[in-house]
Amino acid sequence: MGGTRCVFRDCQVSTQRNPKMHFFKLPVRDPVRLETWLKNCGNADILNVAKEKLSNRAVCARHFRYECFMNYKLDRLIPNQTPTLVRVSKDLAWDMEHLDENGEATMVKLSMPTLEHLIPPPNFECPLGFTDDARFGRKYVARRRTPPKPLILEPNKRQKLVHEQGNTTETSLIVDTGKEQPLSGKDIDMGPLTDSNVTEEMHEDYQLKYEQLRTNFEQLSKENADLKQTIERLEAQAEVLKSSSSTSVAPQLTKSQLYNGIKKYLGATMAALVRMEMFGGAERPWKEDERDFSKELLQLGEHVYTHCCDEWRFRLPSLRMARSWLEDKHTEENEGEQL
Repeated sequence: MGGTRCVFRDCQVSTQRNPKMHFFKLPVRDPVRLETWLKNCGNADILNVAKEKLSNRAVCARHFRYECFMNYKLDRLIPNQTPTLVRVSKDLAWDMEHLDENGEATMVKLSMPTLEHLIPPPNFECPLGFTDDARFGRKYVARRRTPPKPLILEPNKRQKLVHEQGNTTETSLIVDTGKEQPLSGKDIDMGPLTDSNVTEEMHEDYQLKYEQLRTNFEQLSKENADLKQTIERLEAQAEVLKSSSSTSVAPQLTKSQLYNGIKKYLGATMAALVRMEMFGGAERPWKEDERDFSKELLQLGEHVYTHCCDEWRFRLPSLRMARSWLEDKHTEENEGEQL
């Protein structure tokens, strides 16, 4: 909708100033809802706009409650919604749906949505654009010192609106599309004709939707049948593979067989370390090469030994045991030097 501007009261939102904003056209096919929209819009200028022009007028997303939308993107409305908010700031607005005893809108505090489909992801930028338009709040506070009131439609203007809805054939003959023409002021009762045209249009719309739904249903039914056949075929293949794999499974190796198979590819020190990782424990006596590895590692420093146990999770003997082995080694070396 290039070049669209919001017609809700003195709202300054447009596609040029707010390119991320979403706009929603006036419900020209529903005279009752259209009258409510026009009252809340409070814009007397659009009452003198021809129908073909009126259908192009739109209201921006700022004037709808969060609950009116289908998703957090605020780009689609739930059916039969009405704009009721005159925003003062991000959290405050005049509510045209709740009027006081003087017929004026009441100030309401807008809470953030709690429904799951209306909660945006963390990095989502709200299309209402309050962060981009820093002067939005000050501008509306200055213009809205008094609460707004719904626009009162005069009987003749209301009749014009109904007349324009039903007079589609005659309007196409006498209206110059290059200029905006005011609605006809003739006092003619066009109620039955309007109801008939609206009913016929609704019937055509419903018939079209029904045909589309029936086509989609037939297509989904065919896809569902194909998927069932695919599932049955895959289940049969799975049973065949399961039966064939159960007969060809190789026998599992024990830990000892696995160690004996890989130690021939390892050096002596690495073989001792792998053996400690696979079989080490308090109930198993430590072999000589495992003791030698622990003593050599402890000679690098107790902090190195502790780091290997705590951070690298080596299954080494306890620090106390390794320290006692190292002391015994030093004692034997001293005795040998004395002899």
